[in-house]
Amino acid sequence: MAGKMITAQAHATIRKAGGETFIFDQVASGRSLKDIAEELGVSRPILSTWCNAPARRESYRQARQAAADALVEEGLAIADSVREASEVPGAKLRADFRRWMAARMNAQSWGDQTGALVSVDLGKLHIEALRAANREDAERRKVIEGE
Repeated sequence: MAGKMITAQAHATIRKAGGETFIFDQVASGRSLKDIAEELGVSRPILSTWCNAPARRESYRQARQAAADALVEEGLAIADSVREASEVPGAKLRADFRRWMAARMNAQSWGDQTGALVSVDLGKLHIEALRAANREDAERRKVIEGE
């Protein structure tokens, strides 16, 4: 019973903050549910459950896709802000993590693109071409010699 009351209070807090518009704008800007939940004073699991309710799941998915773009832009800003060689390892780690997160949030745009694997064996193709040429030569000889 107490859990339902806490959940109801959390949902009221979310509505008071602006509901879907506020939450999904925050997610789309790249903020984590943990940060948003802390700001609102609600638990992250309750906020996550609220976001993933069937009525809101598609809006949440779209917000996460937009968040992927925001994370990539953030990674670019981190990389561009490096001024000293000593800053490179830390900046690389931070930018790479944002790229990794973006790939998880929107694999279609930011994930590793894998296409069909094509294998070409040039040696085998060359041998086949020589055999075909030899067969054609043999056929020509037969024609010329009248066989």
